[in-house]
Amino acid sequence: MMKNMPIPESAISSSLPPMNTICVKSGYALGPEGSFFKSARPLRIEIEGMRLLSPAQIKDHLLNRTSLEEIKMLIEEEADPSYIYRGKIRIDNDYYSLVDVDFRCRDSGTILRANLADDLADLREGDGAHLYSGTKDDFVGHIETRVCGGISKGRLVISHGILSGRYNVHLDVAAGEEF
Repeated sequence: MMKNMPIPESAISSSLPPMNTICVKSGYALGPEGSFFKSARPLRIEIEGMRLLSPAQIKDHLLNRTSLEEIKMLIEEEADPSYIYRGKIRIDNDYYSLVDVDFRCRDSGTILRANLADDLADLREGDGAHLYSGTKDDFVGHIETRVCGGISKGRLVISHGILSGRYNVHLDVAAGEEF
């Protein structure tokens, strides 16, 4: 019989690529729509980004005997980096992970689109190395926000659970900040 043993912290962090916090925003979700008792629920969004270098580029560097430290420097110094995003959202005291995050800046403002998955049990216990591995059927909703002209508004839809419904989202935007 095998015992369940926690994986040491160093083993987890060494196998995962470094993530940098891109933005943290607070605000409220007003709703749900159609409810007699609409309320402003506190909302907090955190987005993390991981810079990427394509596998073909890494392979070319390794074939040219570039050291891993030099490859890391190339990733960090890349002029037009690519990112993979992930995040989490807290509404009242409920937590969801943000999956399939589309976070981009355009001339018309900053746009955030993501699906919500109810799988943050590991994050509630302090495991910051959680990566989503579910399916599309696991989504419990989605969020879309846009910052335009210093105002950040959007829509949040939750299809399961006690918070199910459609909400209007309002996020704080500091002066001169674009999300």
